[in-house]
Amino acid sequence: MLASTTNLDKCYQLLGICRGASLDELKAAYRSLARKLHPDLNPGDTDAHQRFIALNQAYKILLVGVTDSIAPSTPTSQSNPKVDRRPPPAANTKPTQTEDELKWQLYYELQSLLKQQQFLKAIVLIEGLAHHSPQDRQVCQWQGIIYSQYGHQLIQRREFEKARSYLKKAIRVDPHNRQLWQEVDRAFNRIIQLS
Repeated sequence: MLASTTNLDKCYQLLGICRGASLDELKAAYRSLARKLHPDLNPGDTDAHQRFIALNQAYKILLVGVTDSIAPSTPTSQSNPKVDRRPPPAANTKPTQTEDELKWQLYYELQSLLKQQQFLKAIVLIEGLAHHSPQDRQVCQWQGIIYSQYGHQLIQRREFEKARSYLKKAIRVDPHNRQLWQEVDRAFNRIIQLS
């Protein structure tokens, strides 16, 4: 038990937040640090890359803990959404249910980021999820779609080399998606036309 408490303390330290931080505080701290440490923003910086990996792992651990210990985000008419009235989770809770709920919560957050065209934030989020669930086909599909959409935005900004890189990543993470292949092919043709 002491080891797990120590690990949680390290996770909180990595994110620069204190125990008992809310889900919103956790997400804000993660996003801020992930933006600074993301490998695409720090090419060749091994230290930043290692810190980014540690940050993602700490975030996932704390995210599961925080979502287990807070009240549902849709308050009932008789409850105060800021007060957790539930007992602490039992030690033998099923992680698969929590992981599935977390996955879909992140999916809706990804949808929101894509609508706002905040592709770098979406990429950080999906890469963390893909690192956590590398065999999940849905996560691979989401990752391919996000890379492809960011590639299209880069083409509009005439950042062709970077666009090519993300389009290739899209195919690499979801190689069996025919529709994605077609979109990427059209994007490469568009790069040829514009360059």
